[in-house]
Amino acid sequence: MKEMPLIIFTLTMQAAIGAILWATILRIKDKEVSAFKTNTLCALILSAVGIIASLLHLGKPFLALTTMSNFMASWLSREIFFSGGFFVLIAVFWWLERTNKANSLKQIAGYLACLSGLAAVLAMAKLYMETIIPAWQSVNTLVDFYATTLVLGAIVFYVSAGQKERGKLPRLEFFVLGIVLVQIVFLPNYVAGLGATAGAGQESAALLAGGYSAVVFLRWLLMLGGIFLFLISRTGKFVNQKSFLYTAVGVLIIGEVMGRYLFYTSGIPIGLGIL
Repeated sequence: MKEMPLIIFTLTMQAAIGAILWATILRIKDKEVSAFKTNTLCALILSAVGIIASLLHLGKPFLALTTMSNFMASWLSREIFFSGGFFVLIAVFWWLERTNKANSLKQIAGYLACLSGLAAVLAMAKLYMETIIPAWQSVNTLVDFYATTLVLGAIVFYVSAGQKERGKLPRLEFFVLGIVLVQIVFLPNYVAGLGATAGAGQESAALLAGGYSAVVFLRWLLMLGGIFLFLISRTGKFVNQKSFLYTAVGVLIIGEVMGRYLFYTSGIPIGLGIL
């Protein structure tokens, strides 16, 4: 599948950004919270994987830096700039966190990484929203990308916290449930809006409501099922049973991968098939 590098890039970068965002929010809420060094390392690795995947998608990877010369006019330039900036800032943050040096500088690097990450997600979404593909032009793209950032970020953050620290964390699964429900609420209007357009928009709507309807249903079934397992993993006697947690993580990740697959496969350009 030719879109696989883009699927890997968007999902891993958004997961890394979300993981740092959740950690930063918790640090702001509780100044005495333990350091989430493993979370930072996971975010650093995920963002590195994402950047490598994005370079593999380019025809000439070594010319990637030259695209930033059009920063003021191109969302692609902004995506590369903010994604690269996020990686560099997280690398600095991880080193300062690991060596316990320059606490004030570490905090600044963490806040700047969050801002750069959020800007990178915006650039990713706007890059697709300004194409000639009706299925991507909707605000649903922006909602989907930020929702994935928060959902995958919560997963990385929670799993990397470790068994001892998880019990002290807020109930992130309720946040994740709320985010997924918002996405589900957006879906009918999104498909109906595509169906009301002509040509490529109708073709995309037909795919989502017809040929890919089973995949769409399965995707949301997996998301809700994964959240249910996530809830169970933090309840009573199941707290110490890692099988529920890791099964929930696996199911949620599969659901997000399916969602991003549908995003790319349902994207039909205006004029495709017109003679």
